[in-house]
Amino acid sequence: MDFELDEMRQQMAKLKNKLDNQMIVNDRFIRRSIRNSVSTINKRYLVISAIALAMIPYGYWAFVKLNGLSIWLWLATCVMMLAVVGFCFFNGRDLRDHKLVEGNLQETMRKVALAKKRDNNWLWVGIPMALGWGAWAIWEMAQKAGKDADYLVPCCIVGLIIGALIGVRVHMRTQRHYRDILDQIEDAEDTE
Repeated sequence: MDFELDEMRQQMAKLKNKLDNQMIVNDRFIRRSIRNSVSTINKRYLVISAIALAMIPYGYWAFVKLNGLSIWLWLATCVMMLAVVGFCFFNGRDLRDHKLVEGNLQETMRKVALAKKRDNNWLWVGIPMALGWGAWAIWEMAQKAGKDADYLVPCCIVGLIIGALIGVRVHMRTQRHYRDILDQIEDAEDTE
């Protein structure tokens, strides 16, 4: 009887060790997956910031020098692009922390959920800002074009629609990455 009890204890200890090892592997896998999603979001913010910063000198050349539009439109473009860079920097600051994934997953979840919410709330600022800027740019171009505005305005509207679709796609992908991170953390907590 003691032999059977001893054998059962050994088997239970082996099973417990296997389960502990499996949990460690799962935790590492989940943290690596979260790290990859965070890295993707950070890269996206970096690319958006680089494009926005490049638009400042390009906007001067394209709007003022090439097309003779007002310096005020270019200044508004600069302010808008700097706002985009500021948002990307501000919202990504917690995500750039290398210790974000290493620590407590509850704290990681809180920071990611807050960044997701801010990213979503940015639309309340970004969309009206882009619409106002787009209307202003089209109006100035139409004033400059005179009779040729019949062709120019529809082309500008199509360009704005294409830009909006690209922006929505980027936003939806970023939101999906945030959602994936939050889902992974919830799954990790459910298995514990």
